[in-house]
Amino acid sequence: MDRLIHTPEGVRDIYGNEFVQKFELQQLLYRILAGRGYQGIETPTFEFFDVFSREVGTVSSRELYKFFDKEGNTLVLRPDMTPSIARAVSKYFHDETPIRLCYMGNTFVNNSSYQGRLKESTQMGVELLNDDSAMADAEIIAMTVKVMLDAGLTDFQISIGHVGF
Repeated sequence: MDRLIHTPEGVRDIYGNEFVQKFELQQLLYRILAGRGYQGIETPTFEFFDVFSREVGTVSSRELYKFFDKEGNTLVLRPDMTPSIARAVSKYFHDETPIRLCYMGNTFVNNSSYQGRLKESTQMGVELLNDDSAMADAEIIAMTVKVMLDAGLTDFQISIGHVGF
């Protein structure tokens, strides 16, 4: 009976003032992103396993929450948003250049060794696709600084290790 009122390890309830603060922050950040021309997109909470294969995904296959549908397909709870966004872009956005998308959703990683990291977390971000210019990089960096400052953060560092300057 005690298990019925507790959450599994690595997940938690968000309620009361914390819920209100999180909700208001999400709304603020979305308004900033949408105001900069980023179109909202929502992808499914679970996808086919292949979307998150080792070559594409950012999380090891061993750390995915996997299950099977009635047809025997292997499905996973998304561990990261970017591969789902890439799948959706390849399906729906064929001739658009550049593509500006923003997203928010919960992600799931089945690993108990992440110290202080929950197995379920909310991820929000943007993708600027089909524009590899320095101006596109500058746009993302400037927008990141804006959302951090507007969220009330003043002590942060931005790493741009994968950007080719």
